[in-house]
Amino acid sequence: MVSKQTNFKKLKTNNHFYMITLTQEKQIQQYLLSKNLNHKLFIEIKDHFIQQISGLMEEQQFNFDEAFQNTKESWKQELNLIKADIFSFRKITRLEKEILQKRFRNMMLYAAVFTLLLSKFIFTVPDVFMYSEMILIGTMVSLLAYNIIFRKMKLYHYIQLSFHPLILKNALVGIVLFASVYLFYDDLAMAGSGIMKFFFLYAMAVKIQLLYYKARKASVLI
Repeated sequence: MVSKQTNFKKLKTNNHFYMITLTQEKQIQQYLLSKNLNHKLFIEIKDHFIQQISGLMEEQQFNFDEAFQNTKESWKQELNLIKADIFSFRKITRLEKEILQKRFRNMMLYAAVFTLLLSKFIFTVPDVFMYSEMILIGTMVSLLAYNIIFRKMKLYHYIQLSFHPLILKNALVGIVLFASVYLFYDDLAMAGSGIMKFFFLYAMAVKIQLLYYKARKASVLI
């Protein structure tokens, strides 16, 4: 005989227990799956949905459909699907975009600080750039191999990485700087070489962070 606990999910609200059936839980899951949430955010929001629905059913005496609809309305703004980035065709929820944009700002800041600090030595100490290049490429390859071996990403994800919004923005800024150098500097080769080194370091720092977050199964649009 199957225990009733296999057909219901117990939730504690206001020191009382309320039952959510597996069928009802599946309805919640299907709705949230349609929002293309990353796994961690999906689990977190699902728990919030179940708690909120259970609270409405117990405190307001709503039936499940009424409580579910009320909860969806209260989350409508956060779960509205919008473009992830101006350089991306992917659509994600407004809530996830806010989280991603904050993460991307931090990544850009860390990459910029790293690049500026290292650049101080690159332009004054011989061979620093060569060794830095080797270390960065080695780190990126190691993270890529880890992600592929442990099935956290596939090879086509690496192709996506090359067209990631952060990388495209970096390339766009590089083009603008090269155009400025072409217009205002006579020694284009020397100035261009310095800019290339700077943007290589920055791009590699960004890619390494993206692969690191991917290894942690955090959402980074790849």
